[in-house]
Amino acid sequence: MRIFACSDIHLRLSLLEEALKTSRDTDIAVCLGDVTVFNRGLDAALEKLRALNENVAIIPGNNESPKVLEEKAVEKGLIFLHARKIVFKGFTLAGVGGSLRTPFNTPFEMGEEDFKQVLSGFKSSKNLILVSHSPPFNTTLDLTHSGDHVGSMELRRFIEEESPLLCLCGHVHERAGLSEKIGETLVVNPGARGTVLEV
Repeated sequence: MRIFACSDIHLRLSLLEEALKTSRDTDIAVCLGDVTVFNRGLDAALEKLRALNENVAIIPGNNESPKVLEEKAVEKGLIFLHARKIVFKGFTLAGVGGSLRTPFNTPFEMGEEDFKQVLSGFKSSKNLILVSHSPPFNTTLDLTHSGDHVGSMELRRFIEEESPLLCLCGHVHERAGLSEKIGETLVVNPGARGTVLEV
């Protein structure tokens, strides 16, 4: 299966226009959240996302309210994946949106216990592809410019215990385009320009 994944667009909608050719040659497009800035411009962003592929899944980043995003995404024919899983072409896609607490008081922040609760619903999933806005803790993908690791410990624990085939994540802009392995799991931050992955 070929996946187009992107994250942290923050209303730079021209990036989605640039991705059209690439994304249409895949089986599904997945947006890992933060398509907006504090929910602003959501309708326009979702219209652009909808054009990426026949199948488009989305989770909220910390910049989107999950309730608002779910309502608008479903209305526009996107698959809302936060705290849910779907079986698609023999793979289980499961989503966890939002981020840990930030100094910026963004619309969707959670604690580690919230992450644990959402992730518990994905245990023992076959051919799992984990779709997360936040990166796992203590990796190259959660390291900020200031040298702090801001990823989720519960997400990392889940990956270590469940060994998904792939984990897609974003949130830390300066880590766009990087990847790392945790055990057998490839963890990738596709960035705002997006990337195509094959599983």
